[in-house]
Amino acid sequence: MLFHLAYPHRGYREGQYFPDNLMSALPLHPAVNHFPVVATLLAAGAALLGVLRPRERSEWLLRALLLLGVAVAALPVVLWSGRAWAAAQGLWPRGAWMPPRQPLAGLLRWHLLGAGISTLLAGLGLALALAWRRGRAGLWPVVLVAVAAALATGITARIGGQIAFGEPGMEGGP
Repeated sequence: MLFHLAYPHRGYREGQYFPDNLMSALPLHPAVNHFPVVATLLAAGAALLGVLRPRERSEWLLRALLLLGVAVAALPVVLWSGRAWAAAQGLWPRGAWMPPRQPLAGLLRWHLLGAGISTLLAGLGLALALAWRRGRAGLWPVVLVAVAAALATGITARIGGQIAFGEPGMEGGP
């Protein structure tokens, strides 16, 4: 029904309203992937500020907790839309569990691996931040996992940028 509202000119197929190629009509992945990336990077910064500013530690770690929560909440849409985008581009056959090795010199598989690691680290960071708030975890595990999540997310975002835009500096040609 939601797709019918967004694309009323598209037909009804297999019991659902669904456009022929959702990602070419609506590039959802590039629109939403920035939310967990920025939230994870800001969460790491907030966690580090919690270490550097002991008098404001509680406030900074609560900010890190909120930002990790935003990142984790956005990840299902990002992962689904990334899969749909890759399928729409012909890089990931429908029904396949993993993309083939060939597309984009293996960058898609590396991007998928990075997304999985980033997701796990952000979720673990959120769980540790919640445990810290309840007094069941120390400060350093929260900070280290938040920083590791930010690093993994940054690497994953870099690979995604290579997939979307190619190597930087190649626009002008040789």
